[in-house]
Amino acid sequence: MIDAMWKGLVPGWIAGYSRDWLRPDLVAGVVIWSVVTPQAVAYAQIAGLPPQAGLMAAPGALIAYALLGTSRQLVVSATTATAAVSAATVGPLAHGDPVRFAALSATLAIVVAVVLVLGGALRLGAVADLVSKPVMTGFLFGLGLTISIAQLPSLFGVPAGDGNFFPQLWDLLGHLDDIATTTLAVGAGSLAVLLLGHRLLPRIPATLLVLALGIAASSLLHLDHHGVDVVGDIPHALPDLAVPDVNADDIVQLITPAFGVLILTAEAVGVARQLAVKHGYHVDANRDLMALGAGNLAAGLSSGFVQSGGASQTAAADGAGGRSQLASIVCAGLVLLTGAFLAPLFEQLPQATLAAIVIVAVMGFYDVGELRRFATIRRSAFVLALVALAGVLVLGVLQGLVVAAGLSLVYVALRLGRPSVGALGRDPDSGAWGWLDRHPGWTVPPGVLVIRSDGPLFYPNADSVRARVLETVAGAEPRPDVLVLDLSQSVDLDLQSVDVIAELARQLRAEGVELRLAAVRAPAAVILQRAGVTPDVPASPTVSGAVDGAVRRPAR
Repeated sequence: MIDAMWKGLVPGWIAGYSRDWLRPDLVAGVVIWSVVTPQAVAYAQIAGLPPQAGLMAAPGALIAYALLGTSRQLVVSATTATAAVSAATVGPLAHGDPVRFAALSATLAIVVAVVLVLGGALRLGAVADLVSKPVMTGFLFGLGLTISIAQLPSLFGVPAGDGNFFPQLWDLLGHLDDIATTTLAVGAGSLAVLLLGHRLLPRIPATLLVLALGIAASSLLHLDHHGVDVVGDIPHALPDLAVPDVNADDIVQLITPAFGVLILTAEAVGVARQLAVKHGYHVDANRDLMALGAGNLAAGLSSGFVQSGGASQTAAADGAGGRSQLASIVCAGLVLLTGAFLAPLFEQLPQATLAAIVIVAVMGFYDVGELRRFATIRRSAFVLALVALAGVLVLGVLQGLVVAAGLSLVYVALRLGRPSVGALGRDPDSGAWGWLDRHPGWTVPPGVLVIRSDGPLFYPNADSVRARVLETVAGAEPRPDVLVLDLSQSVDLDLQSVDVIAELARQLRAEGVELRLAAVRAPAAVILQRAGVTPDVPASPTVSGAVDGAVRRPAR
């Protein structure tokens, strides 16, 4: 028993670690550091925080997930989406106070930790899957545009505007005559290095390269004396362990946005699954939610902000040959060394260079090809993506996230709420049952009609299925004496579905038709028995059994 408990606590990658993994993990750790460090600095700006906040948040998040998560390659650190949600959440509550802004950002990470841990404990790991791909594509497209428009003033050297996308765009257009030439040159040069670096120097991380070049150019040319804004004083960049100083009302206002971050874990869950399939192992989405929660708890208590599993960081780890989470632990150690000894170097980093890093980082969100594919394959998917995109641009990040979640729920409800209902027939040779419209030669005994819904019966569609069944019975020629309802798609039944079945039996009985249930699963059978339905409505574990019972029933 003790051995089983120990195995449950020790990460799988530690229990099965091979010496052959050590060298590739060490190399991958350095590569991840080269990606995570500039991203941590830049994404802190998206979150509305000073650069050191990113360096303080990363180590704890990396180590916590490494020790508790089930993915061997997933890298947990700052991401553009969660940083943007953090800024959108905290900004209205901070009222321009940077100290309060930082405290609320750390508190949001802690609240997110609680939500994710509870989600994992309640086995809600599949919740992220409810957000459809078209909706998430549109949301991320709009999020990328919103993030970019907020960074352009730093790139141009003009005052930043307020509001959502369109007010900021209008404000930026009004300041085009005030563009600072030197700042624009630094920003354009940084963009060029980032965009061309991937092609010309594929072995060198472009973000790390532009970070080094930006700091060097700023220090050597004293760009701050020529009107170029730089990061400025960084007192320290080591994790500052502390409980944020906020009140209970603040925490309550952060709960709803924290659930929004649960939706954004779709990226982390998806990336972890893809790599697990690629490398031949399994991941547990529920345990990973709890591990992400632990990472956010560590980040929040380190004066950081919300963290999640990032696609680019994880791709770097996998591309470098990382075999386990030891690579993330190595990266965490290197980030700590960076914060301890290299933090002063970031003081001369131009804000225009940071803006360029952010703008290039979100370019992957502009998936025009995917939108074109949606329009070609299914027009409704394209419309959903556009609505989600417009929701972010018009309403803002948080409200756009609510729109995305709402659209996904509506989409699921529409698809599940109107399942098709059709008649079944039996293959005379094999005895298998299938749709009569696909197998017109298959038959049923005289006086019997077999109907199946192509989706599970539950409260959003129960009344719709009942209505379709009654329509099918009314249109059947000749009129059946027995209706067999195939419930093979329903593993379980909720209370409303049971009530609808009982009401359907009464309606059919009034018209002289007997209702029999077929392919009833064990959990559904228990509910039907508790509700008192099955004494009046016969139930069989198979369709053939229900039909044979109908044929053998006593004549009325």
